[in-house]
Amino acid sequence: MKKILFSMVFTLSALLMLNGCIVSEKKLTDKVQDAMVQYEQQQGNSLEVTDLTLEKSEGKGYKGVLTGKLNGEDAIYDVIVTDEGGDFDVDWEKRK
Repeated sequence: MKKILFSMVFTLSALLMLNGCIVSEKKLTDKVQDAMVQYEQQQGNSLEVTDLTLEKSEGKGYKGVLTGKLNGEDAIYDVIVTDEGGDFDVDWEKRK
């Protein structure tokens, strides 16, 4: 009986932690997208995001691809993010 109870508690804990990671990755994706749009606006450009996909890489890093339209023309960006918890650093480069 103790083994079953322990297994159930362990499984529930693992699911809760996984759910927390998914939510925080979604928040990070939204923040990165907003930062890129704001930067382009400051440069006098218009960036409309179609999709941003980030995947975990080494340590606190993420790599991904943003697709959208820059000033009405199709654009694809390679994105690198370093997540420092409350803050993040994002670098991107437009594909040619």
